[in-house]
Amino acid sequence: MPPIIQKKKPGILTWVIIGAIVIFSLAVIKSVLFETSPSTTQNTLGYAGGMDTAYAPPAADVAYERQSMPESGMMATKDYASNESAVPATEPTEPAQRVIKTGDLSLLVQDALKATEDAKRIAVSKSGYIEASGITDKGAGPRSGWLTIRVPSATFEETLSELKALSVLVINESVRGQDVTMQYVNLEADLKNAQAEEASYLEIMKRSGKIEEVLMVAQRLAEVRGRIERLDGQKRYLENLTDLATITVSLTEETKIELPSRTWKPYEVFRSSVSEIIIALQALIDVLIRLVIGIIGLLIPIVLIISLFMWIFWKIIRAVIKRLKK
Repeated sequence: MPPIIQKKKPGILTWVIIGAIVIFSLAVIKSVLFETSPSTTQNTLGYAGGMDTAYAPPAADVAYERQSMPESGMMATKDYASNESAVPATEPTEPAQRVIKTGDLSLLVQDALKATEDAKRIAVSKSGYIEASGITDKGAGPRSGWLTIRVPSATFEETLSELKALSVLVINESVRGQDVTMQYVNLEADLKNAQAEEASYLEIMKRSGKIEEVLMVAQRLAEVRGRIERLDGQKRYLENLTDLATITVSLTEETKIELPSRTWKPYEVFRSSVSEIIIALQALIDVLIRLVIGIIGLLIPIVLIISLFMWIFWKIIRAVIKRLKK
């Protein structure tokens, strides 16, 4: 008969270890299933659809918020919605007109330097400034000048009138206007959209996510930031062109007639005239002398060559005649 083996019952230490393992397992399962934070769920859903998918909270969270909201809150929301629908919709206001104004003036003035200084004072008095200017003085003859003036568009016509008052005669005047309202409105709309897109990316950056997703958002954010800067620069450039008008002014002096000098000396004029005549005759004689010498120099070799040919020809004729006589 084989010996009977008695099973050893587990001790107290074994039961303590088994109990600790069970408690730890229950704690892990509870933390995984029931203690997941809403922000983590929202972050996962926000990135699941890609960068271009708008974030939408889970339906369970929305249902929970609706259940937890008291009736008074629901009634207030309904009243607000009904009041909002009762308010008549206001028509959108038309954008302010944006026009680039430019003018060109060509003026005849008595003194170009004085007119230039007066034009500068007019520009400063209209809260404008001189963008460029210059004076041309050749020493003999009338002087000329030019200016490029920037003044507020509201004072454009008034400035033109005051500039024309500086002249003796307005040689040429031209005024042009370019309406860029639509271009300005489009720039504003594009800028607002880009700023809204930037705000969305900044909100996404605040949430926790994978490193790859954060880097992708940062790249998109940098691209939007660059687009915003370009659009803002174009907008400010258009604002500068429309807020300040440009006037180009060309100034030309009148031709001045000088009075005859009081120190008139007719004897000196006679002497100088005779001297000029003698100098002209001397030059003419010099030309004739050179011409005669040149002709003689050319004729002598020509005459010698012709004489030589005639002598040879005469010798041949005489020799032929002698032979015929024989």
